[in-house]
Order: sequence, then C-alpha cells, then structure tokens
Amino acid sequence: MAAPAKAQNADDYRGGWRTERGEPHTYEFSISGESVRGVYCTWCADATTLAFVDGTFGPDGLTFVVTHVKADGSTAYQDKATARVDRGTLVVTGTSGAPGEGKFIRALIKDPRGPAPGPAVVVKLPKGTPLPALPQRIGTPPAPYIQPGPWKTNLSQKDVIGVWLSLGSGAPKQYFIIRKVGEKLRGMVCGPCDNPYTMAALDDFEIHSDTLTFNILHEDFGSGDTPTFSRPITGHVGWNELRYTTSRPARPVAAGTVPGASLLGPIPIEATAGNHWPEWPPKNTWLPQ
Repeated sequence: MAAPAKAQNADDYRGGWRTERGEPHTYEFSISGESVRGVYCTWCADATTLAFVDGTFGPDGLTFVVTHVKADGSTAYQDKATARVDRGTLVVTGTSGAPGEGKFIRALIKDPRGPAPGPAVVVKLPKGTPLPALPQRIGTPPAPYIQPGPWKTNLSQKDVIGVWLSLGSGAPKQYFIIRKVGEKLRGMVCGPCDNPYTMAALDDFEIHSDTLTFNILHEDFGSGDTPTFSRPITGHVGWNELRYTTSRPARPVAAGTVPGASLLGPIPIEATAGNHWPEWPPKNTWLPQ
C-alpha cells in the first residue's frame, strides 16, 4: 500500500466510518489527544451488535480493542485492530476473538450522504463547505411540556439500560442505546442507524439520586461552525419516559430556553435483534439529485 501523501491528524480519523458494500461494519471514533474511545456495530439498529472501542492514536494511525459484551456487562470477546487512512479510505486490520473467527481486513468510507438535513447550518469533517439549513417552518408554538409523573428517585443502572426511542417514524427515528460494560454504562445514539454521520458514542455516564448525566461525543459534524464537541445531557426518568435537557458548552443559552426532549423506553436490548435495513449498501436517500 502506498504511503499517504500528507501528514495525518486526528481529524482524518475521528467520527464515523462504514463499509461500502457486503456485510456492514461501522466504527465511530472519539479522539482526545492520544486517547481513543467509541463504538462499533454491524446492523446498528440492532442493539445486540453494539460493542465498544478503546485505544490510542499516534503517527501510525489507530490501535484499538473492540469489546463485545454480554447482557450482564461481562466481556463476551474482544477484537484487536489497527487502522490507517489511505487516500480517503480507512483500512482496518485485526483479529477477531469471536468463536470460529480470525484475522480480518476491512475498507471503510465516510458516508457520501453526510449528515441528515436539519433546521440549522452545520459543518462536517472531513473539512468542506457548510451544509445548508432547511427552511424554517412557521406555525403554532409547541404545546407546553407536561411531566408524566414524579421522577424516579434512587435511579440505578437497571432503570436506564436498554433502548430509548425519540420522536419520529420509520427508520429516521433516533435510538439511544445504553449498555452495561463491566461496571460502567456506555452507549450510542443513531438515527438513521445506517449512516455513521447520524450516530455518536455516549459516554461519561453518572447517576446521582434522581438524575442521569452523560455526554454525546460529536466527532465529525455539528451545528454552527464546530464539528467536534461533547454535548452534555441531564435526564430524569418518570414512568416510561426519559426527559432530558442539553446544552452546548461553547454556546450557552439564555436562562429558561434550555432545549428539552423526551425518549420512550427502555426497550430490552434483545428485543431489537434482527433490526436490519432491507438492503446494503443503503440508498443515498438525501443526496442531491
């Protein structure tokens, strides 16, 4: 393989990559200095395929371990791999610890669709022109939020482990997947779950009394002019609803205007087994025609 023509940095690697054809494999890398963490999945709307990445970044690219976990958080097996970007393709070479598996080599790309269009102008990595915003719709203001019941006190991991769904119908709805990994919680948000630009790792989970906090690790696109940042989430659970608020540290919002949203669940991880999109590679549903 020819040597890359230019020096590489973390922006050449961070964010989501997927295989172009054949069996789907998706990696999402969050990079801070030399530390790498993130997620791996095959059919990413099937939460049983979600596994977790830990490794390092250096002059030779990425070196990492993918930990596949059982329902109780214990390790099922691990994959060991390295990755190097060559002319826009991420080449992952490694060895799978799954029974009956062995060495593998995978070529992955950045999804040509880019992020799903939304109400705000966004930028994305690799660096390029900003993506345009959708026209704003003018209508009646949304109805006020009505809390479903008292927030659950003394939250525990079992109260939040599983799959939480946001608003939306069909494939574009968001999945918030929370799994136990050892003694910690880790996860992923995706929607649609076949495009690495519309997914991010969830990490830094903490539970204090009735409050759940974690970070969404945005790595290759974001609103405004910052494609890489952590979005803090603060949530409470009432009945089958996880109500959360969020902010963006670089852009604090005025008091009383912190955006909020609701997730419904949790659906057991095993209940999502078999959530496979009907074709691979998926159609470029929002590429310009």
